[in-house]
Amino acid sequence: MNNSIMKWNFWWSSPEKLGEFKWIERDALKSATALMKSPRIKDIIGVRRAGKTFLMYQIVSRLIKEGVKPEEILYLNFDDPEFKEIKKTISASLEIKPDIKYVFLDEVQNIPGWERDIRAYYDRKEFKQIFVSGSSASLISRDVGKTLTGRHITILVTPFSFKEFISKHNINYKDPFQKEKVTHYLEKFLQEGGFPETLTEEAVTNEPILVNTYNDIVVRDVVSRFGADSEAAKNLAYYLMTNIGSQFSENSVAKSLNMHNETVKKYLAMLSEVFLFYYIKQFSWKVKEQIKKGMKCYSIDTGLRNAVSFKFSDDLGKLAENTALVELKRRGCEAYFWKGKREVDFIVRKGNKLTAINVAYTDTPHKREKEGLMEFKEKYKDAKLVIITKELEQTSEDGIEHVPLWKWLLNEN
Repeated sequence: MNNSIMKWNFWWSSPEKLGEFKWIERDALKSATALMKSPRIKDIIGVRRAGKTFLMYQIVSRLIKEGVKPEEILYLNFDDPEFKEIKKTISASLEIKPDIKYVFLDEVQNIPGWERDIRAYYDRKEFKQIFVSGSSASLISRDVGKTLTGRHITILVTPFSFKEFISKHNINYKDPFQKEKVTHYLEKFLQEGGFPETLTEEAVTNEPILVNTYNDIVVRDVVSRFGADSEAAKNLAYYLMTNIGSQFSENSVAKSLNMHNETVKKYLAMLSEVFLFYYIKQFSWKVKEQIKKGMKCYSIDTGLRNAVSFKFSDDLGKLAENTALVELKRRGCEAYFWKGKREVDFIVRKGNKLTAINVAYTDTPHKREKEGLMEFKEKYKDAKLVIITKELEQTSEDGIEHVPLWKWLLNEN
């Protein structure tokens, strides 16, 4: 075990090796750094291979740059078969380096009952900061929720945002002379997505990387962890990937795939819990009405979706819509869709304020985009109305704000 501990904590002997990593500073690093003012446990969650481990390394690197001694920082990856228990592994680490103050525990959901040990360390104030990570929402919804109430703060890590994506390609989006490059890389981003591994390889190798990532998520995170039927899980995931942005119900999916309603319900929850899909419900102030209506699904990453599903020639509009929803989730927004005679892609709720958004990804939006927004406005008078376009930027006479997708993705306000 000691050899594995030393291997994972290479900065104890060679802190300069952290500088060898060619990484883009993640947006989540700013959140994590700001949250370190609080002693609460930080849980870093997100889909497999989104960059949670590298985020931990970036935090370690920053701590060392700010004067923390390397031997005061412990990192343990519980995918390592040598690490079978939290307490035993941390105790072994303390025998090697007794002055540990910062603890990083990666893929911690692999250890049954981990949350009780972490709570004990936290309550005894044995460490200055504790970070845990995992590829399952159960890290916060079940395990942490029951045992660590009031003791933790969540940091969501997704595949690269568009802002991170163009930063990787050394593009300054604030420079007006680079606008053509920004729009070029937007379509590349829509097609290829933002999984970090794909940004270090040539485009021809992206698809096998993404297919392998997808299979790992379905097989290791859904089938192995939850005991799901492999064929049923794969069929449902494929169905959802092919139908991003389309309205569905548990009943309609059950009929299409010849599955039981309860099985569909259970597997939908599993696929969401491992962050493969986001689901949004139809907007209503009444929760009961939301439950009765159908829902829409979106993939965590458009590149992943393109690598594994049946694609149509006019997919860019759907990919733009999917990208907008993932960005809303990344920003922590509460998002829904709405349907009257016409539809609205997204209703964003912030307190009692509503923003209605249609994603057109064209500079000549179809009249239905405007009609859907105006119909919503008739019912919710104070709603802000937005159409996300390809290049068109204006506010029309009826108060609808038109904003290019690239600019909307880069402007978090």
